[in-house]
Amino acid sequence: MIRSIVATIIFLLVTIVLSILSIPAALFDRSGSAYLWLARFWSKIFLFLYGVKLHISGSSHIRKSEHYVYVANHSSYTDIPILLAAIPDNVRLILRHTLTRIPIWGTALLLSPMIIINRSNSSKAKKTLNKAIEIIRSGASIMLFPEGTRTHDGEMQPFKRGAFHMAYSGATKIIPVAIKGSFELQSRTQTLPSSNRDIYVSIGTPLEASSQIENDRSREMDLMQRAENAVREMLGALSPR
Repeated sequence: MIRSIVATIIFLLVTIVLSILSIPAALFDRSGSAYLWLARFWSKIFLFLYGVKLHISGSSHIRKSEHYVYVANHSSYTDIPILLAAIPDNVRLILRHTLTRIPIWGTALLLSPMIIINRSNSSKAKKTLNKAIEIIRSGASIMLFPEGTRTHDGEMQPFKRGAFHMAYSGATKIIPVAIKGSFELQSRTQTLPSSNRDIYVSIGTPLEASSQIENDRSREMDLMQRAENAVREMLGALSPR
């Protein structure tokens, strides 16, 4: 507990400093590379401070010449730094608009290349998804949590269709990602993250929409179900050593 308290104090200070630095990075480097570098540095500091050991498998499925829509299960706020540290790709996360209310960090997010979505406003949410499709077509990858929110009990929830509409419309592949251990690191009921935890991240085989299904919506639903099944299967195979 003492380590978690000390780690949190240091991490908050680091977050403030890096958020301030990321504002000019986002303003002057429109490619997003500088902001993404700072975000990954922030993620690695988080893992170091809390003594989190990351075990990653399946990185070979990611090809530098391609871009993807990454879909992962969502158990904790810590999934964000975990994925940033684990996925070596030019990614744009889709994040809830409520995160922009956090002082300084929220301002940096609003200026960043990350994609902010307000799911309570269907019109704005649709515009955000269309923006994400354009980002995919421009050559960047998207990363999101298709359950829509963090799990309450550690069990994965059913996926929603938005991510798969994006992938299909953007003519790109889906990569399923399974994260195990983040619920124990910080569940919804925990104020502070735990320390000295092992986190397992499995990166799955890229999935494409089936060419044997004629209807567009049916293709998206089929892709969604296959991705959900893949994440569930990988979670079942990820056992703490």
